[in-house]
Amino acid sequence: MSENQKRKFSYKRAVSYSIGQISDIASYQAFTFLAFTFYFAVVGLDIEWITLGFIIWSIWNSFNDTFIGSLSDRTHTRWGRRKPWVMVSLLPIAIILFLIF
Repeated sequence: MSENQKRKFSYKRAVSYSIGQISDIASYQAFTFLAFTFYFAVVGLDIEWITLGFIIWSIWNSFNDTFIGSLSDRTHTRWGRRKPWVMVSLLPIAIILFLIF
């Protein structure tokens, strides 16, 4: 789009994008806050082991996000590029979050 053809970003569109981030942010916050508290207070792991786990998870996540983003960018279905990946990942993510605790 040229400078003269920019679309106006409406309030409704901004709210729609914001609502879409709720599940992503909620799962991230559940993992980072609750996992740390659970493994430290309930399981009794040393903070060093928990920190190492978070470092490994962060490194894995940096590569994994790039890979999955590339795959979803190349996906073309009648439901769009992202929706099939979201639908396929719902059950595995729910199982993994259950098994973490």
